[in-house]
Amino acid sequence: MFIQIRTKQPLSLCKKWKSNRLKTELLMKKRITFVAVILLLNYCVSIPNYQLSSNVPQIEKNREAKLISAFFGLDNSLPWRSFLLWRNAPGKDGMPLVFSHEIDPTTVDLSDFQITTKKGEIFYPLFATFVPSLEQFELRTILLIGQFGDHPDNEPNEVVIVGELKSRDGQNLIGQKIQVTPLTAGPFISYAEYFRFEDSYPYNTSVHGADCPLLETTVVVRTVWAGGVRAIDGQELGDRELKKFKIEMISGSETFTVSPFKIADIDDNDNNIDLCIAEQGIPKSVEVNADTVIDPRGDRNPITKMEILSRW
Repeated sequence: MFIQIRTKQPLSLCKKWKSNRLKTELLMKKRITFVAVILLLNYCVSIPNYQLSSNVPQIEKNREAKLISAFFGLDNSLPWRSFLLWRNAPGKDGMPLVFSHEIDPTTVDLSDFQITTKKGEIFYPLFATFVPSLEQFELRTILLIGQFGDHPDNEPNEVVIVGELKSRDGQNLIGQKIQVTPLTAGPFISYAEYFRFEDSYPYNTSVHGADCPLLETTVVVRTVWAGGVRAIDGQELGDRELKKFKIEMISGSETFTVSPFKIADIDDNDNNIDLCIAEQGIPKSVEVNADTVIDPRGDRNPITKMEILSRW
């Protein structure tokens, strides 16, 4: 009997010890998972339902991929609705970056973007997203959210790409840098391209971000602004602004200037504005009158002019 009792007790204790160890391990795993979720909620890259075009324009391989603008759009004042992007976004800084090429979403990491202020402080974003520029051929704008300095004494001064951020055609943007546009400056065109509707074009007929009229449009000029824009009355751009956009075109030996007959790709809150052109020719440059659009802070644009590149 004595031997049997002495034998059973260690076995029971061993089972209890194993059971407690399993419970402890399970609890630790739950805690680690909880902490990981909290970190993802507070510091992360957004992976929304962006749309990738099936083809990357071959012509981009002949052009160097560049960071072409960094716009200090909002200082400690992202609106409450920005929680739809990220739960901690309201009240933070917002800074859109525009690139010459579409960006490969799989290469985006928060540590890619280093922001230096006027006083030399260094910051990294807490959140990065393509929203709201999610349509095909729009993935050249990345919105950074976080704390990047304060107006007027210590605004962000420079953005440097310090990680392996790549364009969709495989170019590495590491080392690219640009001066930040100050908070009180108005919006401007960062990039412009033209394209025509082909059979394979992903034509958008939805209410938000609808494309130019298919039958009436000969060529589309896409203007990519440094940040999101609206008309100066706060409404969407429309017929009132048509004559404020001037496109220089070439047809043979003739050079002439036209205005769009319609403005498209609006009402989707992004920085892409399409100008619908009826005339035949090749667009070479676009110019927009001062005081045509405002940014989210209400700052008006200066006269802005940009060379127009061919998408294809």
